[in-house]
Amino acid sequence: MSIGESKRELRAEMSRVRSEISGESRSAQSLAACMHAEHEVIGPLRNKRDSGLTVFTFLSFRDEPDTRPLLRSCLERGDTVLVPRVTGDGIMTLHRIGGEEDLAPGTWGILEPGEEVPIWPASRYGEIDLAIVPGLAYDRWGGRIGFGGGYYDRFMAEWATWSEREAKRTGFALKAALAFREQIVSGLIPMEEHDFRLDMLFTATGTIYIEGK
Repeated sequence: MSIGESKRELRAEMSRVRSEISGESRSAQSLAACMHAEHEVIGPLRNKRDSGLTVFTFLSFRDEPDTRPLLRSCLERGDTVLVPRVTGDGIMTLHRIGGEEDLAPGTWGILEPGEEVPIWPASRYGEIDLAIVPGLAYDRWGGRIGFGGGYYDRFMAEWATWSEREAKRTGFALKAALAFREQIVSGLIPMEEHDFRLDMLFTATGTIYIEGK
């Protein structure tokens, strides 16, 4: 079986697994994971910098882990919060929001910033300290499989061109995900050359720091 076929099979299986998680469990796991993210990683990084961070996070949809508790926490603590918007031609842009009032249902009903919310230019991607991305499944070696659209693979490739120097200087520019326990597989996620790896997973029981990172 090719890597592409393995990924399609895993996507189908993990879509089913995630859809079967109860709403009560999704809410509880999401809130706990967001709290661990703040207390174990984001708060200490904020203290290390002695200022607010620049955090990029996806906006959850349907049965994804709920990112709203983390978004609210970062806004309340003075962080710069960036969220994505997908344009009609399939391009993902980043926007700085001042609060949830800047969001409205957009493409496919997913919350996104309105057209009036300014774009965060790619030339400032190097300022991003932490990126929290969506996915269907993860492994303990940083492997991730998404939905196959390639939006976040393209973003990560572009971010890397701007963030490498900053990461070497500060130790920031971290890649993470909120993950339900059911999304973490025991084996390896099939990965291709263009796929990126994560630095950590925020879960209901605590932060998983990726082995070898």
